[in-house]
Amino acid sequence: MFEIDRVKFGAFVAELRKEKGITQKELAEKLAISDKAISKWETGNSIPDVAILVPLAEELDVSVTELLECRKIEQAENMDTTQTDVLVKKVIELSEEERQEKKKKNRLIYGVSVLISVCELIGIYQLYSLGMLSGAEHLSPVLICSGLSIGFGAYFWLMMKDKLPSYYDENKISVYVDGILHMNMPGVYYNNNNWPYIVKALKGWSVAGMVLFPIVYILLNDWLSAVGPFSSLIVVLVFALGGLFIPIYVLGRKYEYGDEKRPSKSHAKKDKKKIIGVVFIVAVIMGLTYMFHGSATIGSGNRMMFVSSEGRNYWSATYQYFDGFQQRTLWMEEAGSLDVAIITDEGQLDIKITDEEGTVILDEKDLETSTFSIPASGRITIRVDATKHKGSFSFD
Repeated sequence: MFEIDRVKFGAFVAELRKEKGITQKELAEKLAISDKAISKWETGNSIPDVAILVPLAEELDVSVTELLECRKIEQAENMDTTQTDVLVKKVIELSEEERQEKKKKNRLIYGVSVLISVCELIGIYQLYSLGMLSGAEHLSPVLICSGLSIGFGAYFWLMMKDKLPSYYDENKISVYVDGILHMNMPGVYYNNNNWPYIVKALKGWSVAGMVLFPIVYILLNDWLSAVGPFSSLIVVLVFALGGLFIPIYVLGRKYEYGDEKRPSKSHAKKDKKKIIGVVFIVAVIMGLTYMFHGSATIGSGNRMMFVSSEGRNYWSATYQYFDGFQQRTLWMEEAGSLDVAIITDEGQLDIKITDEEGTVILDEKDLETSTFSIPASGRITIRVDATKHKGSFSFD
């Protein structure tokens, strides 16, 4: 092993910094890093990344060779082949250590994010079981987006390459393929100028989906329940498509030429056609989903049809072999009444209605075909157990 002596390296850096009369904070600002990193170097707790060696050497007025040797080298001193080999091997070992540290950090961030996400999902399930969240059909985006974030996050954090092959820099390539990941963004050419920014965006998206999305979505749950089932699709599309493709497109084009200014010219016609095609396909999917938004498959072999309209003052649901109970929260007018209609083809169902204080307004079991009204006002919670019932019911 040709490792760098961390203590000796740190003492050498501290000595050079003091000779120049600059503080750790001033050196950190010149290198665009935190002053804590400088402190760790000088105390021997860590060493800089390979990419930092050249700018660090320039700021301290020494060569990279002197940094690695942890001493100043006289101009008359010549290095033989053996010394050169040792120096090169030190750089290789430093680069390998850097990669291992980065992998360890990535695994830690991903593992903690997954743990937080799982805990949040369990908490959401408990809240729904206790009747504190309304609209089971509106909770599906949490499972979908969290699942996507955990799945793709495993690739982004644990397997994705930080550097592209050199032929990406030599050619204009808008397609990246690596195992399960296929990225084709019209108008964006991947290279090692924009790739680091894209990778950071993808990692950030996965963490946001695991940690932040469930919390934000639950905070907006009541509002989304009022908007209707189509709101769930919009949320998923905005998160999955907007959260991924827009950052890739913006960052890819912004940093495609590195620090150089992007040439002022319009997109190629071919790229324009691709962009228009993607937008058209997304619009068609959203349109078709809206037309058939009343149908959604839940459970194993269960089919449920759900329609919601007129804000939060109306709810109607019909179903076939509806499994378990369905819960819904309604906001009734003052001194209003709730009309209940039940059509039974087979079996019976149970209905339990409570007000916002938890007081039971109605608790009936083994109901069959019937219609009746009950006085209700303010916020009420309706729970229907239709495990043994086939037919339909509605509340108006």
